[in-house]
Amino acid sequence: MEKQTIQPFLTVANYHLLEQQMNKIIQTLATTKDKNVILAIHGIVESEITAKLALSKEEAELIEQLFEVTNRAQGDAYLEQLKPYVIPFKAVTASTLKSLFKKEKKLKLPKLEKMDFQEICYLAWDDPGTHRKYVVIEQDEQLKAIKGTFSNNTVRGICALCNRHSDVGLYTTSVKGQVVGTFTSYSNYICADSQTCNQHVTDIEKTKAFFERITQ
Repeated sequence: MEKQTIQPFLTVANYHLLEQQMNKIIQTLATTKDKNVILAIHGIVESEITAKLALSKEEAELIEQLFEVTNRAQGDAYLEQLKPYVIPFKAVTASTLKSLFKKEKKLKLPKLEKMDFQEICYLAWDDPGTHRKYVVIEQDEQLKAIKGTFSNNTVRGICALCNRHSDVGLYTTSVKGQVVGTFTSYSNYICADSQTCNQHVTDIEKTKAFFERITQ
C-alpha cells in the first residue's frame, strides 16, 4: 500500500465490514477452487461494500486491494495497513464519563488506558457488583450515554446492538416518562461480551437506532 496521503475515511464499523467481507473471501478460497464460485463471492462482496461505502477514486483503489488477499496472513497485513485510515471512536477521559453519569456516586470506570479506540464503535463496560452495564455512543458529534441492568442468564439470540447471532442477555434500562415522576423501562437482548459485539458492528446506523429507541 502506498504511503498515506488520504485522510482517515473509514468508521470503525466500516473497518469491521471490510474485515467481515475479507473473511468471506478467505473462507471461500480455503474451501473451493471453482472459479465461478470465487467470482460470485467477489461479486457479492463488492456489492456489500458499494452499498455501505461512498468512496472517492483514491479511497476505492485502497479498498480494492482487498480482492488481492488470498490467505489469512495477507488478510491480517491488509487490515493492519488500513488502520491509519480508520476514524477512531471519540476519545474519552474518566472525567468525561463521570459527567455523563452524574448521578452515579460510585461509578465503576473502565480501564481506558487499555482501550483501542480504533477498534470500538461504542464504549461499554460492566460493573459486576451491581450487574449494571454502561454504554456510551457518539451521535451527532456528541457523546450519549445509557445505563441499565444486565442479566447473567445468557441465551443464543440476536443482539439489538450489533444485529448478529450471539450469546445475549437481557439488558433493561429506564428513562423518564412524559409525566413527572414516571419512568419507562425497556428490555432488549444484547451481547454478553461488549468487545465481541463491537467487532460485529458493521452498520453503526442500526446501533444508533437502538439508542434512539430507548432514549426517546
